[in-house]
Amino acid sequence: MNNRVVNALAAASVSALLFASFGGPAGAADPAEQVKDRQQTMKKLGGGMGAVAKFVKNEGATAEDAAKGAEAVLAVAAMDPKMVFPQGTAVGVADSAAKPELWQSWPTAQERWTAMKPAAEKLDAAIKSGDRAQIAQALGATSKTCGSCHEDFRVKKQ
Repeated sequence: MNNRVVNALAAASVSALLFASFGGPAGAADPAEQVKDRQQTMKKLGGGMGAVAKFVKNEGATAEDAAKGAEAVLAVAAMDPKMVFPQGTAVGVADSAAKPELWQSWPTAQERWTAMKPAAEKLDAAIKSGDRAQIAQALGATSKTCGSCHEDFRVKKQ
């Protein structure tokens, strides 16, 4: 089975799992659970980015670790932002760090989320090339894409 088929199957599986985790359409699940699910999704994204960074910095991660990291980033990037950020899950719900401005500026937030997919695809392609300099550049671009949302829509960590 080629990588595209495997990636498509993995993305479909993740989507189905997340759909089940969120209880169907946005708003159908408990907001506190939705926040917890979002945090797990973001940890998956961060873990994927971290695995690639460790490879780039030659900190013990293998090319296979970086590839798995990129797959995690791709899977999260393919998700529907409405499922990740359902209404009613802003600061004040559980330990959410999502600012209300995220929903007040939804078109901007959605545009930024959508920009993550092509950045993740470039990261994946760079990893497949094996060129650390190219991987580092793609990792930086992906990180910048993620950070643009964090700057405006997430409460800064203490």
